[in-house]
Amino acid sequence: MKIGNFVPAQNGDHFEGKIVTRTQRFPHLIMRRPAQVLSDQAAAFEIFETNNYGEEVQVGALWERRRKVNNELFYAGMIDDPSFSEALPIALFGDEREGFAAQWRREREPFDGDGFRSGGNPQPTRGGSGGFGRRDTRGGFSGGSTAGPGGEYVGGNRQELDDTVPF
Repeated sequence: MKIGNFVPAQNGDHFEGKIVTRTQRFPHLIMRRPAQVLSDQAAAFEIFETNNYGEEVQVGALWERRRKVNNELFYAGMIDDPSFSEALPIALFGDEREGFAAQWRREREPFDGDGFRSGGNPQPTRGGSGGFGRRDTRGGFSGGSTAGPGGEYVGGNRQELDDTVPF
């Protein structure tokens, strides 16, 4: 589900964007590459928002990922802050020239052999770190929908959705 976008700033040194859900609104986000990269596992982008005091506060980070189906580059991570009840997982699809669409999807526990969620619960579970189910510790998404961990379509009737539905 698309929940926002990021476009290149006029000066070209960062991206400006917004993310809006039914209960959360981030109308003035700034996304840029980290000033210092201290590790090969560092985030590709950091996301900032200005707080009520006019200070820039980091509220997110994104790591580079590749779709298994076609090796397409995308970025996955979280929008989070100590004031939130839970983190907001996001993935960005697009490019640095045209900008990025911000996508979201609910994470769910995997099904067991009987078709139920882990523990026999037929409903999506929301446990673990940050109020979400099982999480990929590298910043990516984990199963439970029509998208696999690499963003590929894994649902029933394929109908060329892999080319039109990003994850």
